[in-house]
Amino acid sequence: MSQPAKPLPPGRTGVPVLGETLSFLKNAFGFIEDRTVRYGPVFRTRLFGRETAVIVGPDASGKFIDARSVQRSEAMLPHIQELFGGQSLPVLDGEDHAERKQFVLAAFTGEAISSYIPKLQRMVGAHFARWAQQGEIRWVDEFNRLAFEAICETILGLPPGPEVEKLRADYEMLSPAFSSLPIPLPGTAYSRAREAMGRILDAFARFVREHQQQPGDDGLSRIVAARSPISGRAMSIDEAKTELHHIIIAGLIVWAWFVTTVIELDRHPEVRARLLEEVKRISPSGPLTVELLHQMKYLDQVTMEVRRLSPVVPVFFGKARDTFEFKDRTIPASWMVLWAIRSSHLRGEVYADPLRFDPDRFSDARAEHKKHEHAFVPNGAGMPTGHKCAGYEFAPCFLQVFTVELLRGYSWDFVPGQDLSYDWRMIPPPPRSGLKARVKRASA
Repeated sequence: MSQPAKPLPPGRTGVPVLGETLSFLKNAFGFIEDRTVRYGPVFRTRLFGRETAVIVGPDASGKFIDARSVQRSEAMLPHIQELFGGQSLPVLDGEDHAERKQFVLAAFTGEAISSYIPKLQRMVGAHFARWAQQGEIRWVDEFNRLAFEAICETILGLPPGPEVEKLRADYEMLSPAFSSLPIPLPGTAYSRAREAMGRILDAFARFVREHQQQPGDDGLSRIVAARSPISGRAMSIDEAKTELHHIIIAGLIVWAWFVTTVIELDRHPEVRARLLEEVKRISPSGPLTVELLHQMKYLDQVTMEVRRLSPVVPVFFGKARDTFEFKDRTIPASWMVLWAIRSSHLRGEVYADPLRFDPDRFSDARAEHKKHEHAFVPNGAGMPTGHKCAGYEFAPCFLQVFTVELLRGYSWDFVPGQDLSYDWRMIPPPPRSGLKARVKRASA
């Protein structure tokens, strides 16, 4: 006698058609955390007209990368997939994904990352020197510029200048559409984003052709030189331009890590002092290398805690390949499955006092991140050849270079009276006042 099916996840579907879409768009992070507390690690909702299961926690992280249960093709909302450039890695499965991922990983080998570190250090240092001369700045805007310019130089081989500024203007037009309704009318955020997408992809196709003819020491040159271990072919121009767009979207989120870093180091002077002591002891000046960064154990703990807590994106998109069970609930075939990445890092069964900034939770003595195979997955779970972010080592290195350069030579103060709470309508959510600050060279 067959076992009766487990019940559907708890939750509600909201109003007809839209479901709970408007509440989700208003604050996806709070939407998920509120319902996780109310319903547990799996709940039901309806978003953009689709029946949806949201799964949360380390077990959810493992289930989400199980291709027998969750597929990526046909998972992403159509307008979000369009903003991602179409058929990019987040919506590919099987052999198509495996081959495409190998091309992209060529830009993020150990040798490639080592070659990027001097460029990152030079760019971060130049930005800090400029900020120290400017008086009051809006640090959110400046962090976004730094992240964008660094990705353009390391991955595209494109130094700061008019071409980078044109691209950045288009990405600023694109970003609001990710958290807006897809209304294809003139003047809407969605329509402006589609126009920007066309210009971005045209520029990237040109960059690919130029790198095919004249390669350099950058990520795109490594990508176009790569050959598929499956078919032996090179990446096509259409594939390459789409993945360049995906790399920039994924890489830009590092500015949100910068925000969390400066806020938490300001709030926790004892962490700042301990980290500064380590930096002065191991590498007080001079060029940084991957090897030097790896020697800074407390730096690693601090930046891991930044990555755990920083609100970057609320969910990743999947689709139930077949009916499956999770936490004694049935998730029917074809339902949208959202893995809540930030909420998965806020679970009290893994992290003690999870909202508290506490780098020592990653110390050898406590090692809270080792309580579960998927307890700490800020760049996605699983193997790099799977759906884990290709830049899973590059982006943390960038954050560490930023943090070392900050502590080596600068101090900062936030302008009093500003609103440092997050604007949860945006992805990633920035501080509402733009993080107004003054940067000063540290006294010797």
